[in-house]
Amino acid sequence: MFAAKKIYPPPFQPGQPAPLPSTTALDLAMLSQRIGLGHQAESRELAAGAAVLEGSFSLARLREGFFLHCTNITHLHDMTARFPLLKPGIKVLLKLEGNAEVSFGGTPLHLDAGQGASATPRGAVVTLSQPEDFERRSRAGTHERMVVITLTADWLAAAGLDPEQFTPHLSIRHWQPSARAIGIAEQLVRPSTFAGPMHALYQESRALELVAEALAQADSQPPDIPAGLHPGEYQRICRLQQFLDSGAANHLDMAAIAQAMGCNPNTLQQQFRLAFGQTIFDYRRERRLQRAAAELQRSGISVARAAEIAGYSSQANFSTAFRRHFGVAPKQVRLKI
Repeated sequence: MFAAKKIYPPPFQPGQPAPLPSTTALDLAMLSQRIGLGHQAESRELAAGAAVLEGSFSLARLREGFFLHCTNITHLHDMTARFPLLKPGIKVLLKLEGNAEVSFGGTPLHLDAGQGASATPRGAVVTLSQPEDFERRSRAGTHERMVVITLTADWLAAAGLDPEQFTPHLSIRHWQPSARAIGIAEQLVRPSTFAGPMHALYQESRALELVAEALAQADSQPPDIPAGLHPGEYQRICRLQQFLDSGAANHLDMAAIAQAMGCNPNTLQQQFRLAFGQTIFDYRRERRLQRAAAELQRSGISVARAAEIAGYSSQANFSTAFRRHFGVAPKQVRLKI
C-alpha cells in the first residue's frame, strides 16, 4: 500500500539557484522545497525525515525565461512524484542515465537511457503550450543523471525563434545527442569549480550549446504519434486539443464537441484517451484549473475570479476541486505572490 505525502512550501524563486553537494540526501520536505507548489510524492511508509534521494539536484534561472535543472541522483525508494508545470514553453531534455517512467499531462515520454556502463544517452524536446501536470515513477536503487532546460515563449521570441515550429501542445520530438552534447551534459551534472556569476556564465554557455543542437534536430523531425493512432486521427485530436484549450468548448456537451470535430463521440473519446490518457472532460476540467492556478500566481486575481476561469459558479466547490488537484487552497497560492 502506498501512502501519499504532500508538502507545500513556498515555490522556487527564480534567480536563486539551489545546487546541492554530490553527497546530499534529500527527504520529502527538502525535495518539495526545491520543486514548489503542488508537489506530491507517493512512496511506502517512511520514517519522518527519511531520505528518498541521494546526490545532486539543482534548479537555476540562468536568464529571464531560461531555466536549467541538473540531476545526478540515486533513488532510495520506489516513488511516484507529481507536480504542475505552470509556465508554457519548450523543454529540452538530455538523459545520460535512468529509466524512470515519465509523463507530461498523461502523455508518456519514452526516454529510457538504461543503467550503468550500458546506458545510452537520449534526448527529447517537449512542447508545453499550456500549464500541464508532470509525473515520474522511479524504482529504488536506480540512478538518474540528466539535464532539463526550460525555455519560455518570451525567451524563444527574444532569441528570434518561433515557438510555433514545435507545436502542437504535448508534442514530443526525439533527438540523438552528439558526443560533444553528452560531454557537456556530463559537465553540467557534476560539481563545478566556478562560483557566483562565473558559475552562471559557465552553465549558460553549455546549456545554449545543448539547446542549439536539440532544436536544430527537433525542427527537422515530426512529433511522435501515440501508438494506436493514424496520422490523420492524431491531427484531429490535436485540433480537438486546441479547440478545448481555446475555451470555445467550455459549455459544449460531448455530442456538440464531436460534431465540431466531424467524428463519432465514442470514437473521438477513445482516440483522445490514446493520446492523452484521460477523458475529454477530465482534460477540460484540469486545463481550466491549471489556468486558474497560473492567474492566481501571476496576477493575484481574487479566488472568486479564479473560480469563474475554472468554470465554477460556487467558490466553495472550486476551492474543493482546486485543493484536490493541487493539494493546497487557492487562497494560499494567491498569498505567495
